[in-house]
Amino acid sequence: DLTRSQDFEIRRNPSVAGATDADLQSQFALARQISERVSDANRAVVRIRTIKEQIADRLIKASDASLKSAGLALVDRLTAVEGEIYQHRLRSGQDPLNYPIRLNNKLAALQGTVESGDDRPTDQARAVFKELSGRLDRELGRLESLVNTELAAFNKSLEGAGQPAVKGRK
Repeated sequence: DLTRSQDFEIRRNPSVAGATDADLQSQFALARQISERVSDANRAVVRIRTIKEQIADRLIKASDASLKSAGLALVDRLTAVEGEIYQHRLRSGQDPLNYPIRLNNKLAALQGTVESGDDRPTDQARAVFKELSGRLDRELGRLESLVNTELAAFNKSLEGAGQPAVKGRK
């Protein structure tokens, strides 16, 4: 493979006269922070769904009623956390009218707002980010708590039933 390189300079768009370089860097920094939080939210949803799929697989093979009951209760609690992070009923553009958007969509919408102009982010945008990020942290904490307590207990029950453990780690 042939690799070539060339030095170049990135210049500001001359039509962006009202914003300083510091303003644009601040905008970029907040947009990146928001993007990371959207990724955190989406990774949590994927993790929850993976855990729920594994539990469903174990429950199909389970004959013990208490094991099934514990597994279903854990799935319900995981689904509650997932539902705070992601609105799973959104299928069309009209669905947000009927089903409220959740944290990942709110963060993504905020990112679009922050990126929509060529200026320093507003204090309100920063405040909304702080609020949404804190709410996401609480849900991620709930998820970790479920994995560390209820999933750990469920895995011990699975072990007693001769079934493989559900993998819940990141």
